Amino acid sequence: MRIPKYRPYEEPVRRSWTRDEIRATVACVRAMVADEGAGRDPHRTKRTRELATALGRDVTSVRPRLCNVATVLRRAGLPAPACLPDMPNVGRRTEVAILDAWRELESADTAEGPAGSGQASARRPWTEAELKEALDAFRSMSEQEVRLGRSLSLDEAGDRICETAARLGRRWSETRRVMAAIGAMDGFIDGTAPRCLEAVAPAVLVASEATALERLRRGREGKEG
Repeated sequence: MRIPKYRPYEEPVRRSWTRDEIRATVACVRAMVADEGAGRDPHRTKRTRELATALGRDVTSVRPRLCNVATVLRRAGLPAPACLPDMPNVGRRTEVAILDAWRELESADTAEGPAGSGQASARRPWTEAELKEALDAFRSMSEQEVRLGRSLSLDEAGDRICETAARLGRRWSETRRVMAAIGAMDGFIDGTAPRCLEAVAPAVLVASEATALERLRRGREGKEG
């Protein structure tokens, strides 16, 4: 009987993740967030396979990386899909790359024309009914902070924004910036704006939106008076 020649076991060579690969993975996670927020199936398995094919990687390496991204986003108080469990074994360099990629994609989604041009992005203006919904959510978060005696955590506020965006059929990032614009209107809001909006660049409101918000403010003052 011939005995096969012994071959020592060799560990597979691990391929480092490039910034472009991390960016593609973050984009995949953001797509799942958008689907869950709109009440749709996030297609986790299908998207994982498609991403693995696009990156030329094995599904077994892409799946945990998606979970890493979701974990980092949750830690930062950013929306993450419920379909991806936490997997916290993320190095500091990778964590920074994930957050950088998220900010780049967020900026691309909400870009407002050339810097210094003063031009708003080509977005669909919000109706008065939509602005009322955003205003009600904003006030509700502020009132909850007063009741709790503390600021809402980024997770808590992020979830509320996600719920509002889903009801309106708007992007989470767009809803967040419109709510920041409400908080930035001088003398418009009584009390402190939710902490998660303090560092958010407010959306540039078009004239119809500013007028609608002013009408909503006057209507509320009339009821309270």
